[in-house]
Amino acid sequence: MAERVAIKTAYITLAQLLKMENIIASGGQAKAFLAEQSVLLNGEEENRRGKKLYPGDQVDFQGARYLIDHQSAEEDAEEAEKQAILARFAAGQKQAAHKEKKRQTAISRQQRANKKAAQRSSNQKPSGPGSWN
Repeated sequence: MAERVAIKTAYITLAQLLKMENIIASGGQAKAFLAEQSVLLNGEEENRRGKKLYPGDQVDFQGARYLIDHQSAEEDAEEAEKQAILARFAAGQKQAAHKEKKRQTAISRQQRANKKAAQRSSNQKPSGPGSWN
């Protein structure tokens, strides 16, 4: 049975498919992988990492079969929902960071005020019997 690979663009490259399926870690490894492994695209051997794969194409290698397909409307909606969740999370993180920065600023201001007050009190001329010498 073929594993469905949904794409939202018109095509992906063979190297992108290998990365998506965690066969390789980076695009730079694609050339070496394709030199060592036999990859079939629609039944014909393929070794070009930049070969464009379109919906309907079938790729076979290492005993696995991948069918390239368009991303469905449901998958589009699910991805949009994930993006909205991530955006809300990022906004919450930004707001929390802003609140923390304001809190740190207030603490810093208070520390400076305390330091100035301590300096003012230490700058006063001594008075009393101990200062008569």
